[in-house]
Amino acid sequence: RVSDDHPHGFIKNSPETAASLVRMERGNDQPTITSFIRKMTVLKTTLSGFEGYLLDQYTLLPETDERCLATELDAEWTYTGPVTEFNKVRKQVRDGLLLGIFGPPSTGVYSPSLQATIYDAACLVLRDAPSVQSIAISTPNLHYLPFHQLSKLGEKFEDDILVPTSEPSGSIYCKVMR
Repeated sequence: RVSDDHPHGFIKNSPETAASLVRMERGNDQPTITSFIRKMTVLKTTLSGFEGYLLDQYTLLPETDERCLATELDAEWTYTGPVTEFNKVRKQVRDGLLLGIFGPPSTGVYSPSLQATIYDAACLVLRDAPSVQSIAISTPNLHYLPFHQLSKLGEKFEDDILVPTSEPSGSIYCKVMR
């Protein structure tokens, strides 16, 4: 779980990793530093939908206001200037991402889509981590679809059984800068 107070938010303990890349260029006395979080797997079991998007003749997925949100998030960020407290900034970034995805423990936050959620999370990172210049987030979909086949067995589906699937697939990318 994200915390004991967050009954609907879960984070896989591994294989999340953190790293930084430092690059020096000839003629520039300041390094360019990019930091990363890779493979942060999150699962939000309620307060998530997929709605409010463009509908046309090619739309295959129906809108819903109740679904699992799951992804293996990669984030990378650059800095506004020299930084010495990398662990502090990484914690600010990670906390901002989790707050954007799950919301406060007492109430949570509704997500109309993964796209909207990662944008909001990126904006929270920029708000709470003043040394971050830009953040890019990549989130492949990990789908859990409602198991409506229960009706064939005479049972009622009550948003309680979801089946993992690899289809439909997609990857969402968002970059927000100051």
